Amino acid sequence: MDKDIENASLKEAIERHGSDPTQENRLWLLHELIDARLILPVVIIPQPVNNKIPEDATVNYFSMQTKSGQTYLAVFSSLEEMGKWNKNPNKMYLVRSYESIKQLVLANRKHYDGFVLDPMGCNIAVKNELMENVERLSPNGSNTLHTQRVETEGNSGLLPAYNPPEKLADALKEYFASKDNIKAAYFMQTVKKGDKKPTYVIVVDFCKDGSLKDAFDGIAAAAHSTLSEGEEIGLMPAFDKMAARYIKGVKAFYEKE
Repeated sequence: MDKDIENASLKEAIERHGSDPTQENRLWLLHELIDARLILPVVIIPQPVNNKIPEDATVNYFSMQTKSGQTYLAVFSSLEEMGKWNKNPNKMYLVRSYESIKQLVLANRKHYDGFVLDPMGCNIAVKNELMENVERLSPNGSNTLHTQRVETEGNSGLLPAYNPPEKLADALKEYFASKDNIKAAYFMQTVKKGDKKPTYVIVVDFCKDGSLKDAFDGIAAAAHSTLSEGEEIGLMPAFDKMAARYIKGVKAFYEKE
């Protein structure tokens, strides 16, 4: 049994979402949850020998019921959080991925309405409906956002996008306004070789140094919820020589005030 389950990134995402429940922070929380290794308290009869569960063993889980009658499987992000619920140092538990927890709950949906994470701490209830759609909502889901340099070979180059999707533009403007390192942004598009529909490309002009990956990851998360399945966009920094050439004379759709 692992003793080093801490999920520091998940805890940070939970705290940030709790103090600032934006769409970006919600998506980041979902992303960290999917990647987490979680603790599932159990009672195993007969008890494991040398950490091996006998083939004929019965594994019993713990659940919690709300006042409205909903039942949730109890799951924890760390041994510390589990200790807040049950201080018995010999409490048995299994370490499971989010996917394993999801499969367990959905396979027994007659008994569970979802699972509750750290019921004596953040007390986040993840319902069955969310589990069925969380991959679609997460930045690592089926939608794709390219944060790397957009290749020009075989493409139409970059052209201004004069009528960008309103929801996407609004989501990006809201995100840019919350950051102090984004000076301006340009809505462009390119038609890839073999494609008929254009792909949108966001060219971002930064006014401060920092991690380009972190900046683009944040922009991708902000944009993600507005895209339909299969849609994709590209992200490029304005200091890229190709991007700088194509945005000359183009009006930015966002400029820092």
